[in-house]
This record gives sequence, C-alpha cells and structure tokens, in this order.
Amino acid sequence: MKILKLMAENFKRLSAVEITPDGNVVVISGKNEAGKSSVLDAIEAALCGGRNLPKQPIKRGEHRAKVVVDMGEYIVTRKFLGTNSTLKVESVEGNVKANILRPQEFLDKVVGDISFDPLAFMKKSPTEQRNALMDFLGLNLDEFDNKVASLKAERSEVRKEKERKLHEADSITFTPGLPEKEQGADALLADLQTIRDHNEKAQNTAQANAVLNSRLQRVSEDIAAAEKAITEWEKRIAALSQTKADIEHTLKEEPDVPMKDPAEVEAKIKALGDTNEAIRQNARKKQASIEYEMAIETYSKLGEEIKRVESQKARKMAEAVMPVKGLTIQSDGLAYNGIPLEQECDSKKLKICTAIAMAMNPKLKVLRINGNELDTDSLKSIGELVAGKDYQIWIEKVTDSNIIGFYIEDGHLAGTDYENSLG
Repeated sequence: MKILKLMAENFKRLSAVEITPDGNVVVISGKNEAGKSSVLDAIEAALCGGRNLPKQPIKRGEHRAKVVVDMGEYIVTRKFLGTNSTLKVESVEGNVKANILRPQEFLDKVVGDISFDPLAFMKKSPTEQRNALMDFLGLNLDEFDNKVASLKAERSEVRKEKERKLHEADSITFTPGLPEKEQGADALLADLQTIRDHNEKAQNTAQANAVLNSRLQRVSEDIAAAEKAITEWEKRIAALSQTKADIEHTLKEEPDVPMKDPAEVEAKIKALGDTNEAIRQNARKKQASIEYEMAIETYSKLGEEIKRVESQKARKMAEAVMPVKGLTIQSDGLAYNGIPLEQECDSKKLKICTAIAMAMNPKLKVLRINGNELDTDSLKSIGELVAGKDYQIWIEKVTDSNIIGFYIEDGHLAGTDYENSLG
C-alpha cells in the first residue's frame, strides 16, 4: 500500500492542503516554518496515532482539524476537536465502503515505522544504529551480554585465586620422606621432666652434703684443737665425737647423686619440632596444590560456559532475518560484509539505511526523509534506490523557490511544478 492522496485541514501549520503524489519520490518543499513538516506529521498522526499525535494538532485560531489519507484499498480519516481525536478507517472495494472495527488496532498491524528516517539513521552513532536495528528485529541480547560479562568477571576472580594458590604452593618448602601427621612429644617431655626432677633432687642433695662436709671439716678442726687440751675438753670431745658419728651416719645414708645430661632429650624435642613444622609445610603445600588444580578446573568450566552463552547469542543473531543481505550486528555497531558500516562511503550507507527503512515498512510502503542536506543528485539517487520496489518516499526539503515537488507556502499548497519533481 502507498498513499494515493493526502488531505489536511487546519493541522498544525496547514490551512488546507491536498496532495496527489505521482511516482516513488514525493518532495514537500518550502521555506522554514511554511508547513512542510506539518505535511509529513499529518501522515504519521493519521496512521500511527498514540505518541505520534502532536500536543497541539489544531492550527492556532481554529477549533477543528482533519487529516485524510487515501491508500486506495483503505481510507483513513482522523479528526481533531479540542484535545480529542477520532479515527475512522474505511475499506474500499469498488464503490463499496465499509468501516473497519478497532481501526487503530488494524492500522498498527499495517503501518510500520514510517517515522524512521534513513538519513537520520546514518548520522546516529554505531551503538545507536545497532540498538535501533535490534529493537526492530526484536533482538534483546542484553541477557547474553550481561551473562558473559558476569562470567568473565567471575573467571577473572578465579584466575586471580588460581595465581594466588600457585604462588602460595611455590613459596612453601617441601621436605620429602616425612609422615603426613605431626608427631607427639609427650613421652619425650615426660623424660625431660623426669631428668629435671632428678637433677633438682641431686642438686639439693649436693648442696646439703656440701654444708655437712663443711661442718665436718670444722668439727674435725675443733677435734684437732681439742686434742691439744684433751684433759680439759674430754666431755666436749665425747659430745663432738657423737656429733661426728651422727654426721657420718647421715652421709652414709644420703650419698651424692650423680647428675644426668638433658642435652640429648632436648635435641630430640627440637628435632621433633622441626620435623612437625616440615610436616605442616607439606600439608599446606598439598592443600594449596589441590586448590590450585580446583581453580584451574573452575576457570576452564567458566571459559566453556562463556563459549556456550556466546554461541547462543551468535545463534540467535544468525536466526534474525537481516533487512539487507550481508548486514550483521556487531558488539559495537553494524557491519556490511564484515566492514563496519561507518567505514562505508556515504552512497552505500544511504543505500543500506534506506533498505533498512523499507524493511521496517513491509505493508504500508511509505518512508519519511528530512532531505534538507540533500542536493539534487542525492535526491535522484534516493529515487533510484526505490525505483521498481513500489516504495514511496516523502522528503522534506527547504527551498526558497517553487522549482521542485509540492511547494508549501503559509500553510497552503502554493504551486506545483510536479513535472520537475523526482518521481
């Protein structure tokens, strides 16, 4: 379907306009603020409704407005009164007209994205172009991209942990030939305590015996002195002799206890401590090595999961029917035959973007272009792009002279030199 006739009254800047296009390219020309955009907005408002309706559709100073779009098989009439609008869609077969129930629902199924401007699409950033095409194709790859980003972040942490465990394992000294469990030192400690107790007793005995020996020496000396005065000191000699006998008896019963050397047991305890520390080092190295292997396995599994998700994403993108053969969606934009779209020449980009616009309008084959930056040759090339494809392109063009297309002046169709247009 194409537009066979457009009629608009009191819509935005328009007073009364009737346009019957002829050909694929319909140029709406005129000076700034003459009403050119109002012509194209009238088509969108009539067919799309909803968010395509302007806030003030009625021309200032008027109370009513009307837009009629004749598509041959269907006639669409949207009227505006105050802040309200009504819609009627008539089906035409021969001379018979019939109203279609739920007219906006019907138009939503027929009308594509007629507001899609291929020239505006060309000026978007690669990311904006990618997102716009994905929206049209119904592709939502955020789920895959977010999953891949999450997996890569997780894998990065696993990689860091893997490297930490490898560094930890490498930094620990391993001593071969040792048991895996630490050895107990209780028996050796008991032996050491026995030796210490024995030595303490021996030391105490030696000290006591030393005191007794000192006393024995003094008594012996006293006896020697007393012998010189034996007569005077008989009684004392007898007493001292008894004391001597007592001391001698005591020494006989508590002789000196020999000392024992604890060095051997102390050396064994130290050696056992060193051995147990080496066993602990072996256990830590073994655990670090186990954790390193586990990190390697986790890292590998995450890599496989990333490949699986990216494969799902690639499969979903491969299943999407591109509007242009050779056009693909990349992570940061669009590509044509493997070359980023922004690197193509302007003529090829215009061809590709126009093909995308046509794909977005498969039933109502009407496109809208802001052609203020297009020269005559560019307008002709656009006409060649849609020639034979039964599409209709409505182009808004600022000009001061009525030499091309439908010239709008002060809200009216001031003059038509359509033979000079590019249809």
